[in-house]
Amino acid sequence: MLSIDAVVIGSGINGMLTALEFSQAFPDLEVVIFEKEKYSGEHSTSRNSGVLHAGIYYPYNSLKREMCISGNKIWDDLAIEKDIKITRCGKYVVACGDEELPILSKFYNRAEENGVEGIRWVEGEELDNLKEFVDVKKSFFSSKTGSIDLSDTIKKFENELYNKNIPLMKDSEVLNIKVEDGQFIVETKNEVLKTKILINSAGLHSVKTRRMLGLFDLEDYWVKGFYLKYSKKMNCTSLIYPVPLKNLKGLGVHTSFDSDGTVRFGPNAFDTNQIYYGHEDQDFEKMYQAICRVFKCVQKDSLSFDYSGIRPKIKLNGELYTDFWIKGPKEHGISGYYEMCGIESPGFTASPAIAKLVIEKILNEN
Repeated sequence: MLSIDAVVIGSGINGMLTALEFSQAFPDLEVVIFEKEKYSGEHSTSRNSGVLHAGIYYPYNSLKREMCISGNKIWDDLAIEKDIKITRCGKYVVACGDEELPILSKFYNRAEENGVEGIRWVEGEELDNLKEFVDVKKSFFSSKTGSIDLSDTIKKFENELYNKNIPLMKDSEVLNIKVEDGQFIVETKNEVLKTKILINSAGLHSVKTRRMLGLFDLEDYWVKGFYLKYSKKMNCTSLIYPVPLKNLKGLGVHTSFDSDGTVRFGPNAFDTNQIYYGHEDQDFEKMYQAICRVFKCVQKDSLSFDYSGIRPKIKLNGELYTDFWIKGPKEHGISGYYEMCGIESPGFTASPAIAKLVIEKILNEN
């Protein structure tokens, strides 16, 4: 049976970066990535807003806050090192009604407590200019929020894996995992191998993967959302976000930019129990209504479906778990096993920091 020092399951952005960090930390060890799909980043990595978040929304003691702020800074270095296109466009968070003003203040105060740089209240002519797009009562601006080219970034790190001689085995779904004599026997659709270090970065399939190891305290709670592309030009070079949704499913329908500068709106948020990215006619109407609740004068006939995505949210013992779940042997008791679950927004922003955290756990526990 083939033996590999370490196996990473999943070649989304977190899996790729973790494999690269592992290779750097353990240059004499061999690591391989198994990917279920025919393309890297097929799910959460390529189906989000492409926004680099600043760390505004998350509780101070959360991993989301720590990993987001750290990851945001690391991306600036990666952009230079890997020639990745990042636009620091900034974003406005807006309150459109009096009832939203306390919520806006709450998140401004949280941003300050979190140590988010570049946060300021919007006043005067700048606030008046925003009224071209939204019926804004009050707003604050985040200069550290940015936009990243998702597809280009995925390609750059695939090339990096190739240059580092890290095998990326696509179309290789992991079907079963067993523990024998302190090692993991990993069975894919193509082969069976053994490894001492197993890293679960399977995204939407991470909960299913950990259940192969007898861990049943987590369950999936998938939330789907659509994006609509706008063919008209909007004369605002910064992102515009409403105050976040109260039900924690998402940050509300907002603007984001395609790699060519085209504006898109989305995502909305609703529960789903299947991985399906298609849409129905009524989905368009629901999205248009959600857009019009925030934005002014958006022409319906200038909107078209762009894509959809699914957030890999999780529940712990039946209750919604709102933070990243990043655990090692000290937490779950399985030697050599490391897992990343519930890596939803701001998962892309946080990914370089998450990779470093996982490798730090491996270094501390081996």
